[in-house]
Amino acid sequence: MGTKVFIDGHEGTTGLRIHKRLQARPDIELIGIDPTERKNPAAVKKCMEAADIVFLCLPDAAAVEAVALADGTNVRIIDTSTAHRSDPAWTYGFAELSGQQFEAISKTKRLANPGCHASGVIAAVRPLTEAGLMGGDYPLSAFSLTGYSGGGKKMIAKYESGEKTAELSAPRQYGLTQNHKHLQEIVTVCKLQREPVFLPVVDDYYSGMEVAVPVFTHLFGEKVGLAEVRDVLAAHYDGSPFVHVHAAGEDKGGFLAANSLSGYDDMDIFVTGNDERIVVTVLFDNLGKGASGAAIENMNIMLGLDPATGLVLHG
Repeated sequence: MGTKVFIDGHEGTTGLRIHKRLQARPDIELIGIDPTERKNPAAVKKCMEAADIVFLCLPDAAAVEAVALADGTNVRIIDTSTAHRSDPAWTYGFAELSGQQFEAISKTKRLANPGCHASGVIAAVRPLTEAGLMGGDYPLSAFSLTGYSGGGKKMIAKYESGEKTAELSAPRQYGLTQNHKHLQEIVTVCKLQREPVFLPVVDDYYSGMEVAVPVFTHLFGEKVGLAEVRDVLAAHYDGSPFVHVHAAGEDKGGFLAANSLSGYDDMDIFVTGNDERIVVTVLFDNLGKGASGAAIENMNIMLGLDPATGLVLHG
């Protein structure tokens, strides 16, 4: 018998992708629920009681309610919503933060899967704060370009409709009030004292994400340049199969394309610019390492498996 998995909310973009990936694995037994019963608390609780792992692919409020249903069971929960990402009682699901984080994920019963934009910012910034280069009071800003699949079923339908409006053919900035829901986890995980200025943009392509974090080295805690910043990132991710740090100044023919890792579950980090002004750019799939791929990586770690089991890595 394989590991029994229940996906609460498998009708959404993330839930569907998790379901499709796990359906192909012989070591996983998916627990189904009658579509007419998926909002029936008693039916959902029964599925939870039968499961070893539950994925919550729900809006925040519904995820909180689902967690309450699991009280009294031994099930281990992976929540893909925003609801528990800054909750100290939950384990944050970015294993590459440290060896200690990997260990914590392996033992936890309550795991909060990271947000897509947050994954890119954290991948770029946490090693710099951890090394003492970037102080908690650094005036951070970040730009994040994503494919439209990140907006879920309704946004996908708008972009793929035969009646698509002209504005959907251009990049569109959003989160204009500076209250994006991923900001709190960025502050918490990166150990910042204030929220960054954050500029998310959605564009007319299906999937892929490019998160760019600009930094001024004169604001760092010690004198460093392009090579040193790259080396700090490379040392942090040394040996990781999921995060690949490129050589200082390397790019892709003078460009970096946001969709270059679409369909993959790992990340590329590029460190470009000069010794005074540096941009740390993280490329990944918003549906892969930014969502379902990360969720499955975390499940693998929780089950004591190779973290890359069932995932697609390009590096």
